Amino acid sequence: MSDKQNHEQKKKRLKRLGIILTAVGAALTATGFIGFFAALAGGGGPPVLFFLCFIGLPMIGVGSTCLRYGYRREVTKYVKDETVPVLNEAAEEAQPALRSVARALREEDRGDAVICPHCGRANDTDAKFCDGCGKPLARICPACGRVNDAEAKFCDNCGAPLQEDR
Repeated sequence: MSDKQNHEQKKKRLKRLGIILTAVGAALTATGFIGFFAALAGGGGPPVLFFLCFIGLPMIGVGSTCLRYGYRREVTKYVKDETVPVLNEAAEEAQPALRSVARALREEDRGDAVICPHCGRANDTDAKFCDGCGKPLARICPACGRVNDAEAKFCDNCGAPLQEDR
């Protein structure tokens, strides 16, 4: 007999034993409690069958443990089948945020990169033109010659209007 068949036989035995112990334990416990309350209500003597609770309750514990081990694979598979679709859905919803974080990390790896105001691409700090769109990364004032940000409309130094990019 193979290990898998042997394992399956043990699981069947655990399931059967668990059902039997739990059922017998429940019956003994119920009989013990019924005898206890009947003795209290009847005002007769001490409860005669209450000792059955002390046999039945441990049997329920052992039986439920056998059932837990016997059905572990089935329960675990059920939990997996319920959980995986939720995780997949959460991953799909998180993808845009994760891509954004990855993009930010890639741009941060470039150090003090200059971001093109036209296309958003990160460029080297000494670049004069964007690697992505070819537009200038800075504007030079025609009046005083000062270098200004590419998105500036007026010179930071003298206030003269800057020429529009073509």
